Amino acid sequence: MERLNVIPYPNRVRFTGGTLKTENLLTAEMPIDLVPGSMGDEAYVLEITPEGVSAKCATKRGMFYAQQTLIQLVADEEIPCCVIEDEPAFPYRGFMIDTVRHIVSVEDTKKMIDAAASLKFNAFHWHLTDDQGWRAQVDSRPLLCEKGSVRSGSYFGREESGTEYGGYFTKDEMKEIVAYAAERFIDVIPEIDMPGHSSALLHAYPEITCSGKDVEVKTKQGIYSDIICAGKDEAFSVVFDAIDELCDIFPGEYFHIGGDEVPKTEWSQCPNCKKRKAELGIKSDNELQRWFMQKVADHVREKGKTAVVWNDAVKAGEVEGASVQFWMGRKKPTVKIANGGGRIIVSDFYHYYTDYNYSITPLKKTYNYNPRLKGVTAEGLKNIAGVETPVWTEYIKDFDRLCFLTFPRYAAVAENGWTLQENKDEEDFERRFEIFTKSLRQKGITPADKEEWNPPLMKRFTGARLY
Repeated sequence: MERLNVIPYPNRVRFTGGTLKTENLLTAEMPIDLVPGSMGDEAYVLEITPEGVSAKCATKRGMFYAQQTLIQLVADEEIPCCVIEDEPAFPYRGFMIDTVRHIVSVEDTKKMIDAAASLKFNAFHWHLTDDQGWRAQVDSRPLLCEKGSVRSGSYFGREESGTEYGGYFTKDEMKEIVAYAAERFIDVIPEIDMPGHSSALLHAYPEITCSGKDVEVKTKQGIYSDIICAGKDEAFSVVFDAIDELCDIFPGEYFHIGGDEVPKTEWSQCPNCKKRKAELGIKSDNELQRWFMQKVADHVREKGKTAVVWNDAVKAGEVEGASVQFWMGRKKPTVKIANGGGRIIVSDFYHYYTDYNYSITPLKKTYNYNPRLKGVTAEGLKNIAGVETPVWTEYIKDFDRLCFLTFPRYAAVAENGWTLQENKDEEDFERRFEIFTKSLRQKGITPADKEEWNPPLMKRFTGARLY
């Protein structure tokens, strides 16, 4: 069966016979018919004949995606003549980079954005705060960067370093990334993780812990009991100040407020948190977290944005108005929200997390995962906005390692987000990715070699280490 050398694969291709020589196309102009309202915002039509190529789309975004398809096609000397009528399976197609544990520079982040744009991703989730550092300039709360951005060492797996590690992105640098991504039709979604994974914030402002005691910026990975006190009003003042300034930098629709992995030992013992629960008439700490996240989500909404929370935050029920990012745990609460009309993003840990070796998450496991969660009704499927593939950097110290782990798996998730299940083909994807590798290398990204993608079963058992 004839197949085009494009990732993600277009959803409707009708081959018409003959070929177009690429050398003729490179010297010709491509007529683009921009007809607003004629099709979806991300849809496009390409008609390839022996004489040239014409395109039709409703928006500049659609035009951009048509161009990305054509750029991949012209890598060959000849292009099969065909009509491509294409639009994505899901409206949300994201990638996430953790730049806390190890900082990914502005220039390297741009390379990742370039690669993502060529794969028709439209969202970049930028994880900017965690236990091991605060990475975003906030003028009204200067201690966040002065104190929270620096840790005394780094002890992640095989990395044993007592050297101080720190840094943060200035407002100008963040604006530069936002503008660069916007030119490629990618929205940047910042994340401030709370109320857990907040050691760096609490190191800067220990008065908003339950105990008021000093908290150190963590030097190891893990889940820590240091969390923001839900019973202190001043905690929200600090959080809201940071959100307000970052909302001025990130103009997109979404703002991620975290909510994952929150040990509530301190809340259960804290007089202020007990008082808060009594005032609210709630008993459980999961309900208290839901209230906390709702209060922050409401503030985000007042800033004209929609909050995103990890699915840990909805154990006690939906955070009204917030999108839920599913990564791990019981699917039922997330499925219930989707079936009830809530928006869901799927980032399944076992399939879409790319910081684990290929022995743990081989390419075929990522590619063949169906993000349509079991139990979601036909109506609920409309509320699965799409997919996101994260990379966490505890074990990733340099850009080459980042590229090795994310590619080709990022490309597999891109195809899952764009291409309908019936149009996917694992073997053909691998063939197409080998061709796509040349484009990645030109962008400064070195992907994993093919022999790394799908280790044999025995090697998966013997080589299954985290880093």
